[in-house]
Amino acid sequence: MDEYEKLIAASREHQIEQEEQQKLTKQMKRTVSLSKIKLVLGMLTVLLMILPVSYMFTFFYYAFVTKSTTLMDVTSQTLYVTEPNTSLEEMEFDMEFTPFSMQLKFDQYKRIGKEDFKVNAYDMRYTLGGLTKKEVNSSLERVSRKYPTETSPWLTHPDNQSEINSSKEWKILSGLPAETVVEAYISLNDLSTVDEIRRSFQNVDVVWAAVDTGVEHSNLSADGKVVSPIGYPVQVDNTYWSPFRNAESNEQAFKDILNFIVQYEELATEVSSAKNLELNERIAYINEHGIKTYAVVVTGPKKEIEKLRETNLIRTMKIGEVKLWNWAI
Repeated sequence: MDEYEKLIAASREHQIEQEEQQKLTKQMKRTVSLSKIKLVLGMLTVLLMILPVSYMFTFFYYAFVTKSTTLMDVTSQTLYVTEPNTSLEEMEFDMEFTPFSMQLKFDQYKRIGKEDFKVNAYDMRYTLGGLTKKEVNSSLERVSRKYPTETSPWLTHPDNQSEINSSKEWKILSGLPAETVVEAYISLNDLSTVDEIRRSFQNVDVVWAAVDTGVEHSNLSADGKVVSPIGYPVQVDNTYWSPFRNAESNEQAFKDILNFIVQYEELATEVSSAKNLELNERIAYINEHGIKTYAVVVTGPKKEIEKLRETNLIRTMKIGEVKLWNWAI
């Protein structure tokens, strides 16, 4: 074989090697691409499996472990006994589930005069039973203190030694137009029963009563924690959602609520504006001494609220919400 043929043969061998190398490179690229596609598809498969599994776990958890109805009951019943003169409507509850969480939205109402007015919109999120989000959008014009100190200007026990002068509130009340209805927070000179107060307070509606639980004289629990008032709605409430619907008495329903939410006191405390409920201590006191009220929330015409001052039963008064006349409805 002469030199020319050798050169041709070597060139062909080199060309064959290049073609083989190109084929190998393409095969490797194809293999890498297929591997990436398989990896992505595998990840998508896992994600698509995780999502329904997480939803299934969420539904199972809120159906059998910490029931969604239990969270709703603790939330609503806590607000009834810790937020004076408020109510909730069942049809306003909006429940939505996301992986491991339940979102609950609802509106809160106040009775002012003869009408119920929307005053707060709640947006709450529970993650595996614990409250992880609480937003309250309020339309209230006069808001009570949410983080109480040892003295409360809104509701005061007769034995509380704090000197609270409500003459400014009475002056504000006198300056309101006659064609208005008022919500008033009234603290009493002595402990009384709700029936006695209703007989004494004519021509107004007593809508909520604060209950003496043995700590209100100092607003401190036995271990020195600041506590807030608790109480119950006074009037008959036949709305389907209300825990006071068809109750033997509102006093008994109140005690039943306390015995229920004490099992979930940590959650109830998070739901409530009050940061300490100390329910065991207060339940024991009520069981021993019965239910007496030291303060009430009333609503009625401005002139009728003014007349209550003449009864000599009132220690202090604080004006809540005020609306245009609706008493004839």
